[in-house]
Amino acid sequence: MSPEAPTPRARTGGRRRWFNLHSWVGLKFSLLFFFVSLTGTLAVYAYELDWLFTPALRVQAPESGEGAERQPPGTLLAAALKEYPGWRPSFMYLNLPDYMAAELIAVNEDGERRRIYVNPYTAEVQGHANWYNAHRFLREAHRHLMLPLQWGLTIVTLLSFPLLLSMISAFPIFKRWWRGFFKPPKPRDPPRRWWGNLHRWLGLWSLPFILVIGLTGIWYLVEKWGGAAPAAGAELRPLPEANALPRDADTLNRAIERALKPWPEYQLDSLWFPGENQPLILQGQEKALLVRPRANTLLIDPTTGESLGRVHGEQLSLHQRIAEAADPLHFGTFGGQPTRFLWFLFGLMLTTLAASGTWIYSLRLTSGRSHRSRRAGKPKGAPAVPHLSGVVPRSPWRTLWQGQLLPWPQMALILTCLILALVNIGS
Repeated sequence: MSPEAPTPRARTGGRRRWFNLHSWVGLKFSLLFFFVSLTGTLAVYAYELDWLFTPALRVQAPESGEGAERQPPGTLLAAALKEYPGWRPSFMYLNLPDYMAAELIAVNEDGERRRIYVNPYTAEVQGHANWYNAHRFLREAHRHLMLPLQWGLTIVTLLSFPLLLSMISAFPIFKRWWRGFFKPPKPRDPPRRWWGNLHRWLGLWSLPFILVIGLTGIWYLVEKWGGAAPAAGAELRPLPEANALPRDADTLNRAIERALKPWPEYQLDSLWFPGENQPLILQGQEKALLVRPRANTLLIDPTTGESLGRVHGEQLSLHQRIAEAADPLHFGTFGGQPTRFLWFLFGLMLTTLAASGTWIYSLRLTSGRSHRSRRAGKPKGAPAVPHLSGVVPRSPWRTLWQGQLLPWPQMALILTCLILALVNIGS
């Protein structure tokens, strides 16, 4: 063996240090990380949860043939404004799944923000609902724990560092880790080994997802503390004057159709209504990849359809493209339903990793306590007498708190988030 080659003891000691680091960063904030990961996973299908809870959001997509085409956006908007003439529109989502209604966010006569649902196939107004729903709760809980944005978002995004460090530290621990992709846990393994194998297996399959979530989380932290790129469309402000928003479907449809005619590849996603005598704002997708709809913004006169300003996603700077790519990558929306489903599965894996790591620690602690108890209570050559020393091993459930860094403050953050959610639901 060459003098430079590490000894087996040195290699083992190095792995032990990496293992201790992996256990430390994965365990200390696992309670808070479990909550953030769970809410983020559910947020992938937040609109589907609202579909379950809100009858007015549900529609029956017609079969191919007459009536299967979606109504033009101006027709849907005019129907909502006719049903609620005193309400001031804010923005309208048009590109929801086929089984959901178009959603107009508007402010009623009492100054309350409400959601109006319009059947996209019949232009029938199906009702309205509260602004605060499952989508809002999951978004705000996952993003900033429903705390003031600056501090809540900082707490959540700081979790990206232990997440990435946990991923990096896993590689030196497991030799030939690439062989473990097709080695799921065996049903006959004892509990501690089974959970350990599950943790390792899920961690391997989650590696690309962990990298994406960790890096985008760090980007959100950078954005919040001074590194934000100029918003796409910022050069269009202040907004020019325009005609007042018409209330009839024909005028609205003609204006939108005229504005989009030069852009046949444009996929309209939403309409925004900044105020009286201001342009109608169209946002959607065009040629640029990995951008939010706002990266392709078109300002038009709502009566004539005249173009008053335009932003193309492919014209953005590198800094802006990085900022625009963060959301599609973080939420998995860049590939439609297939990537959303994949992100949901990865989110479940990540949530299970947070829970299983803590459970493995608890099993190890309980096993070690039981082993020491047997050794202390067993005279040499005598049969084992459990707990003879009086040291009774705790249940794994009772040791879950051990090893957490500031467990009660973590729990307080989660409980505060849930209490604020209940307050918003009741208001």
